[in-house]
Amino acid sequence: MKDLIQFQNVSFSYNQGVEDTEPVAVLHNVSLSVQEGDFVAVLGHNGSGKSTLAKHINAILQPAEGLVYVDGIDTSDGELVFDIRQRVGMVFQNPDNQILATVVEEDVAFGPENLGVEPGEIRKRVDSALKDVEMYEFREHAPHQLSGGQKQRVAIAGIIAMRPRCIVLDEATAMLDPRGRREVMRTVRALNREHGTTVVFITHFMDEAVQANRVVVVNEGRILLDGVPGQVFSNVALLKSVGLDVPQVTELLYSLGQEGFTFPPDILTVEDCVSQLTRLLPQP
Repeated sequence: MKDLIQFQNVSFSYNQGVEDTEPVAVLHNVSLSVQEGDFVAVLGHNGSGKSTLAKHINAILQPAEGLVYVDGIDTSDGELVFDIRQRVGMVFQNPDNQILATVVEEDVAFGPENLGVEPGEIRKRVDSALKDVEMYEFREHAPHQLSGGQKQRVAIAGIIAMRPRCIVLDEATAMLDPRGRREVMRTVRALNREHGTTVVFITHFMDEAVQANRVVVVNEGRILLDGVPGQVFSNVALLKSVGLDVPQVTELLYSLGQEGFTFPPDILTVEDCVSQLTRLLPQP
């Protein structure tokens, strides 16, 4: 698998280049790569730099130092921003800020129309994208009639219809209720597994992060941890020291470990937790 996204020693400050304003450093010498087909969850507390990192992936922001490449394209090349955004689509936190049309299928068609896709192909893409996110039956509805989770799935469909190779979701579940969060996560997992879409998922929910195949933890603008979920969440004390929680299953087994019980370090699911706890029961 080749690297689709590459960060090479990237630093960034807000207000950089603005006179009489002290720059606020947000990213510090970040190097990171994401392979095609990856599902990467990016964690960090508020102000850690994770959303700033996300905005570099499709050239909303450009590095002050270092380079970001998307499919080999330098994001600082202003003439190639359109090419980058054909490859990387972004879904933001508030779905109401992303939906423009008054009918669901018209909103999903908006992106492909701007790309100059011919009408017959747009129709196919819209129908396919809405089916992918399980919103096809709502294609003629007004978006304001939908729940938050349904709106966010429509926003994702609008990105899918543009056929990007990567989708970046910047805290796309933060404003949703638990049901809406589950709907979005189910959609994102299906896109990754069934279509091979690369996913970069910015979140602060641990139960979402464990569903990725890789977790990156950002702290004070630097990469603190990077690995499979079991490896990352085994660093309970370190994660707590930087203000992050861990999955409830990990928290429970960590607490029991403090009492002298021994468990494998990479238990993340309720089923595996139950299996481990069962070992502690007296055998008949």
